[in-house]
Amino acid sequence: MIETTAHPAPGQPSAPAGRKMDTVIRAAWQLFLDQGFSATSMEAVAKAAGVSKATLYAYFPSKEALFASLIVAECESLQHDLPMPKLSAGLSQALREFAKQYLHSFIDRKDVAFVRIIANESGRFPALARLFYESGPEATIRRLSQFLEEARAAKLLEFGDSTEAAKQFLSLVRGELPLLIVLGLNDLTDEIIEQEIEAGLKFFLKGCQPCA
Repeated sequence: MIETTAHPAPGQPSAPAGRKMDTVIRAAWQLFLDQGFSATSMEAVAKAAGVSKATLYAYFPSKEALFASLIVAECESLQHDLPMPKLSAGLSQALREFAKQYLHSFIDRKDVAFVRIIANESGRFPALARLFYESGPEATIRRLSQFLEEARAAKLLEFGDSTEAAKQFLSLVRGELPLLIVLGLNDLTDEIIEQEIEAGLKFFLKGCQPCA
């Protein structure tokens, strides 16, 4: 199990809040993005952050633990920027807004680069990949499935398993856009994003429309 500052092992101190730790996090982020996981050393992070190696290792016992903490922090930030849909906005509009925020999370080039690093290291460090999936994509699916359950309770939708319905919705509204972004094959415009969302939303609602 990889220890993180968000979930420290017994006896491990929690990361302190404050300017020094913020500097460490920013330095680590930049180095991982610029050089990749393998080429980044803890010594380089300490030097870039202006802290001693002893201080860095006191809070992050390994490079994997440091990277795991960055994964948790980034996924929590993304979830914060992806608010739960509200039925009061209307079913279609609530799903539409959720889809927009969800897709825009793929467009940020920093996030794309971060996912590439995790994918590149997944063979050597599968726990990092699992941590990212559980903290990011799986958390998004859980939150959306809760909303879909609310919509079903209000007799606005019909479907089988809410988790599978959430996966299907996200697949429909994103289409191939994330793949194109990761491969650098497409510069997305708001118009293209909206077209993809509307097509996916229409197909999803048609399949889940309750019988009259």
